Amino acid sequence: MTSTQDMSQMPALQPPAGVVPNFDNPFSFYQWILAIGIISMVLMTLAVVIRIYTKAVIMKSLKHEDYFAIFALFGFLVWDSIFIYVSKLGLARNQWDIRAIDIPYYLYMMNVIEIIYGPSMLAAKYFVLIQLKRIFCPTKLKNSVWWMIYSLVGATIAYYVACTFTFIFQCWPREAIWNPALEAEATCIDYKAATLVSGVINMILDIGIFLVPLYAIWLLQMPMKRKMGVLSVFGVGFFTCAIAVFGVAFRVPLVTDQNLTMAIAKVGLFTFAEYFGTILVGCMPLFPRFWGRLRGKESPESRYSKSSFSNSHNTERSTSHPSARTRHSTQSSTKNPMRHVPYDELEEDPHDLQQWRTIQYVQYVV
Repeated sequence: MTSTQDMSQMPALQPPAGVVPNFDNPFSFYQWILAIGIISMVLMTLAVVIRIYTKAVIMKSLKHEDYFAIFALFGFLVWDSIFIYVSKLGLARNQWDIRAIDIPYYLYMMNVIEIIYGPSMLAAKYFVLIQLKRIFCPTKLKNSVWWMIYSLVGATIAYYVACTFTFIFQCWPREAIWNPALEAEATCIDYKAATLVSGVINMILDIGIFLVPLYAIWLLQMPMKRKMGVLSVFGVGFFTCAIAVFGVAFRVPLVTDQNLTMAIAKVGLFTFAEYFGTILVGCMPLFPRFWGRLRGKESPESRYSKSSFSNSHNTERSTSHPSARTRHSTQSSTKNPMRHVPYDELEEDPHDLQQWRTIQYVQYVV
């Protein structure tokens, strides 16, 4: 009984000289975590709802990656909710302002969200990459862009599966993860280093996902102004890369900082933004189509994102068939290293009538 009472008044970390532990009203990042967490959850949900509505109602073309988007959103919402909850309990404080008796529960909950992180981020990056494949490689032709995308898909699956199992079996027996008394007899990995490595690899994947559409769009034969219009749809990827870089910078103190709870709180703030940025990258290309429906017409950005592989000198004519229109493309000069491949996509006409359009996409010959 005496031991338990002592533990309830003992700080989880020896405070710096001259600092008195404050268990009742300490400094905390909780208000920041709550605000940023709620904002990111609302925006992520809105983005996925717009995506699913656009694909299911406007385009009537739900694909398997759309279900991955829903799964990723669910995982992110669970992660955010648990992190906010644990931060309210005290995780967002300096570690010397936390009672030692509370640390095992915090460690247990942190392991839970680390396990959730892997499958959720895998689903998010997978649906982003498959969407890039559908936009830039709509046929079975395996060009350089196709190989880049599927290399990233393979690396993403391999890493996040490994990441998930790493945190599941962080210690054996698992109870040693949250029970320091068992740590001496258990076999454990260095979870601080694992968290840092996770951030670094996530940053590399984000940069790869950002560069693929830039590379593909740069190869297109179209006016620079139109290229910039298409690039703007994917420009949000730069935001995600910047967040990933900052996330790595704030993960570095995890390796050496004894004030672990405050370091985790700062990393958590960037993880909110990282989740939101990944979701936004995957949903952004559908926003022009959704906005066009709200305005009653299709926006230019939507048209560019769908037929971005069209030749800049295309001529267009409509067929007399009431349910279909065909866009025809003139062949460019013989020096042009591209060829045109038809690709069918469901389009909404200005009068909200669904029509099938055959779009002449340009495929790279490699």
